[in-house]
Amino acid sequence: MILTQSSGFLLGNLSKLLGWVMNGIYNLFNNMGVVSIALSIIVFTVIIRLAMFPLSIKTTRSGKIQNFLRPEFQKITKKYKGKKDNASVIAQQKETRELQKKYGIKMSAGCLTALIQLPIFLSLYNVIQNIPAYVGKIYDLYAPIANAMIKVEGAHDTLAQFITDNKITRVTLQAFDHTINTASDAGKSALNSIIDVLAKCGNDFFEKLKVLFGGSPDVVNAINANQEKIVDSNQFILGINLSEAPGWAWTWALIIPISAFLFQFLSMKVTPQQSTGDPQQDAQMKSMRRFMLVMPVMSFFVTISVPAGLGLYWAVSALVSVLITLATNFYYDHADMEAIVEKARVKAERKMERQKARRGGKEKKSFLDKMQEAAGGQSSGASEEESAGMRQYGNARLKNYTSSTSYKDRPAENSNAKYKPGSLASKANALRDYNEKGDH
Repeated sequence: MILTQSSGFLLGNLSKLLGWVMNGIYNLFNNMGVVSIALSIIVFTVIIRLAMFPLSIKTTRSGKIQNFLRPEFQKITKKYKGKKDNASVIAQQKETRELQKKYGIKMSAGCLTALIQLPIFLSLYNVIQNIPAYVGKIYDLYAPIANAMIKVEGAHDTLAQFITDNKITRVTLQAFDHTINTASDAGKSALNSIIDVLAKCGNDFFEKLKVLFGGSPDVVNAINANQEKIVDSNQFILGINLSEAPGWAWTWALIIPISAFLFQFLSMKVTPQQSTGDPQQDAQMKSMRRFMLVMPVMSFFVTISVPAGLGLYWAVSALVSVLITLATNFYYDHADMEAIVEKARVKAERKMERQKARRGGKEKKSFLDKMQEAAGGQSSGASEEESAGMRQYGNARLKNYTSSTSYKDRPAENSNAKYKPGSLASKANALRDYNEKGDH
């Protein structure tokens, strides 16, 4: 059983954790007489979204606070209106970030939520693609069929041809013959690979397998004994089989990728759009939002080609996201924003004080702050003279190379300096000499 599970440190362990949760939910409903992977996925999705609720509400709160403080951001924009020099641009960006830092506003909050969902989605993909490997009671439905098949002479070739003829993907059938010891590691691996194939089968495929293995009463009896339970566990509304990909055929299964697209699109639309009044930051936010609007299209193409169970997770997750966002928007639209903003300011101030205490009184600089200093040619250990030199020459190109000392005033020892022919210094000074001679 464990041989069909996903490997890898991050995704492997996260898949096992999610599989453990899924197994617990399925067992809970099974004990209540409800046999349904679909219901387990829906409940599982709601649990995951509720666990991520603190991140979601933080993103919404950040956007609402920033929109409430828009007049303050616009004051900064007005202050530097028409100033396009490098120093003014850097100063405007710095003041904008300082105002955001003062109130704990993080422009990347929405991206963080999306990034956290990615490994969860990939791990859940592993779980749903190999449900029997993670949900014990589902494994027990397939195991008798696999045990009967592995004892049939020529079963490997029959199953390999069955995989090819029916275009079953994302499975690897291990080599075996009917004499293999199923208690050995090789035997367990072969059994699990057969179960991986069976997990891709709907009702029609099981009927085909009964014909292919018609000469083996044990296989046929095992299929008959478990087929109905397997089909029922994978069944969703309108006869959709969650173990199969919807594909491009006009079937009811297309409801799932279409729902994933619509709910994902609505989730993007109801998410508050942050605005600062700073043209550069607003342009970045608009670009990020346009990129995020690609997600609904991507969700459609992904969910149409993966098992419908995974698409169901994506669609339900997007629907829950829409409902949560609408609820939080309603709350903040009717809340006392002045009190919320003041609370955010106090919280951000305390956080900065704690950071300073840990760093010996020094303020922690964000990545953007460090980038700004680099753009301005500043360094914490550099003198003012060094910083001025870095600012003057940091972005210089060879074709614009100039010297602070004119050609005629340059000391003799510099004019007689020797450089290795072909070196960068030789070419730079030759170009400088040519330009200065042309000016006199």
